[in-house]
Amino acid sequence: MKKKVQINGLDDFAKHLDKPLFTSYPIEITTEKMQQYCLSVNNQEWVHWDEAGSRKSGLEGLITPGLFIPSLYPQVFWDHVEMQNVPHILVKKIEHIQIYRPIYMGTRIDLTSTITSVKPRRKGIEVDYDVSFDDVETRDHLADARFILRYW
Repeated sequence: MKKKVQINGLDDFAKHLDKPLFTSYPIEITTEKMQQYCLSVNNQEWVHWDEAGSRKSGLEGLITPGLFIPSLYPQVFWDHVEMQNVPHILVKKIEHIQIYRPIYMGTRIDLTSTITSVKPRRKGIEVDYDVSFDDVETRDHLADARFILRYW
């Protein structure tokens, strides 16, 4: 793995504005990981469990739930970023999630995270991260999301 991006204090976030903070290692979407996620959120939709039914419906196989893909971000973020002198962190919101096409089992994706905004707040700062989820083999853009976090 590459050396982690170092953020030392609140002023360091602005140094990374509008350029990729990191692009992750490839992550393979597997039936086991996807169904484990589905169980954790009680998602029993047939398109995540019934491969034959999914194919019969015109899909290429099982597909990931919409919220599964952005759920990968926190672990990937901490695998690539190390913070010092940032004592408080709070996820304020996920502003949007957009999936552009079904994401099938066996797809290998990578995540690119870019800081697009750093705003001062009464206490600390608010940081917007735009995250792109792309197919490693085809480079198709599969999904994107915006995460907004507060630091103080």
